[in-house]
Amino acid sequence: MKKFMKRLLVIVPLILLVLAIVFFFWAKASYEPTQEALEYIEASNESELTFGSQHAEKGIIFYQGGKVEEEAYAYLAYQLAEEGYFVVIPRLTLNLTILDGDKASEMISKYNDVGEWYIGGHSLGGAVASSFAIEHPDEIQGLFFLAAYPIEDMSERSIPTLTIYGEDDGVAVLSDQKEKEELLSSSSEIHIIEGGNHANYGMYGEQKGDNPGSLTSDQQIKEAVQTITRWIEE
Repeated sequence: MKKFMKRLLVIVPLILLVLAIVFFFWAKASYEPTQEALEYIEASNESELTFGSQHAEKGIIFYQGGKVEEEAYAYLAYQLAEEGYFVVIPRLTLNLTILDGDKASEMISKYNDVGEWYIGGHSLGGAVASSFAIEHPDEIQGLFFLAAYPIEDMSERSIPTLTIYGEDDGVAVLSDQKEKEELLSSSSEIHIIEGGNHANYGMYGEQKGDNPGSLTSDQQIKEAVQTITRWIEE
């Protein structure tokens, strides 16, 4: 029995180490931004990417999709900044929001000249953004989802939410997304992008399991930006 326990004490840490290494390399195999996306980067450091004026009245914190590098959303952020918003994309550990879900607090404290904050994200990033909005209702004026839905039931909450779906999304399938609508807040709006898919909210090429869609990433991003802008201003 003692020999078994000794072996177990050696084997278990080794298994955990192997699993940790496998997870690390899985997470590091991320989707990289296209060259076009890189052309829209305005300011960056080791903590975040920023777009627009830090003294804007309204700011947007954006969480990237799982295993997608932050720079892939530079065009989306640039377009939002062109509408007058200050946009910040935090750099997250291994490009996974679930490891840094509270990073928005750091951004709000750092850029405290911004009067109102909205938070949103793509795919996994949107789900984690919802958790932050639920836990910090006094700091967030609105929440938006791109191919995502709440991480928990928000139906009894009144925080304004916007959900944008892609008609041809092959990862977050439209029918599955529709089933999750009951989780949305009591003050919610839904917009479906005809011909939109999963990957084209960013610029990082094709995503495994996704459908081609009939829009370019430029077209899909512009429709998303127009929808977000109208929702915020209304």
